[in-house]
Amino acid sequence: MAQITQLKQKIKSIKTTKKITHAVRLVSMSNYSKLEKQNELLNFYQQNIHNTFFELIKTEPEWQNSTIFPQDVFDIKPLIIIVSSSKGLCGSFNSNLLRYYERTFLIEEQQMPSFIVIGTKALKFLKNKGTINIISIFEELTSSNYIYIAEKLTELIFNTKYKFSSVSFFSNYLKNFFLQIPQKISLIPINIPSNLTSKSIEFEWEQDKNTILEFMAINYIKSSILNILFQSLAAESASRFLTMDKATNNAEEYLEELTLQYNKTRQALITREVSELAANF
Repeated sequence: MAQITQLKQKIKSIKTTKKITHAVRLVSMSNYSKLEKQNELLNFYQQNIHNTFFELIKTEPEWQNSTIFPQDVFDIKPLIIIVSSSKGLCGSFNSNLLRYYERTFLIEEQQMPSFIVIGTKALKFLKNKGTINIISIFEELTSSNYIYIAEKLTELIFNTKYKFSSVSFFSNYLKNFFLQIPQKISLIPINIPSNLTSKSIEFEWEQDKNTILEFMAINYIKSSILNILFQSLAAESASRFLTMDKATNNAEEYLEELTLQYNKTRQALITREVSELAANF
């Protein structure tokens, strides 16, 4: 009888867990579908911003900006931005990223890096490592605040009192729905395409050239950050769906095994009781 009670409790517990994993799976797919619809528009926006900015630079090859073209060849003051999640139940999404960061992040003795953390998982990781120079923290990245975070990061990069010698992101990107890969993106100094060798378009400058180029530089950085954060969100949603889908399937299989075991145990108990009753007559 005690064994049947234990099996009942296990079955009830797994059914509850299955409901949770199934619900999280549905929410993750819904979030991913919404992001997927925005992806094409965001890529179009970013590509046009980048192309326009590079075309403008063609016409003014001597133009310089100390933020996006830092002159510090020794990279004394790099800025490192790590984009993780604040919630769990997303498989190896965070662990793969943080292991990748440990393998690839190298710092020279003379360098004084600053850190910005997005997501509590990365924050906890850096604190455990004893990292102290964390200049800004965004505890959660969601589809409703990633534009705000991109604006704040852009503002911080351009308006900080001490210019950063480089800016790098560690984040995940969505190679396909079933594969999320950690990456390092060197955002600053910006990488100008090598094919910008001659003028292809003649522009009529209705405002001061420097003013327009400064404005485009800010939007270039902002659009790049938007894309990095967006890709991380999409990768997180896909990873969480795959993890919860597997957990739900495992729960179903385990439920089948426990139900079969419960029925066999119950039948054996009934058979034994019937045999005892028959023996008394």
